[in-house]
Amino acid sequence: MYQVSTTGYSPTAAAIAQSNAAAQNEAMIPSTVEQGRRNLAVLERSVLKDNTLLPGERYGGTLHLQPLAAVQGGAKTYSIALLVGNDQQEIDVVQSEQ
Repeated sequence: MYQVSTTGYSPTAAAIAQSNAAAQNEAMIPSTVEQGRRNLAVLERSVLKDNTLLPGERYGGTLHLQPLAAVQGGAKTYSIALLVGNDQQEIDVVQSEQ
């Protein structure tokens, strides 16, 4: 750390100040990036809150399920129950051999 006092322009003092500022910026960049990632994660978790949708409104999207490992012996039938708020949605899936 340097402390420079001058009454006029000093190229040396300017170079030292610029170097110090660059070092401080380099030190702040990783923590700023990490804080930005944490903020984005919080935002992604809180985008769709209970109070985002009004009664009677809908939210659409797609649900992708990885197929279960096929078992020898023909088609298998599964029932998937999804609880959304107080509503339970049931999806029947038939897995056949290919």
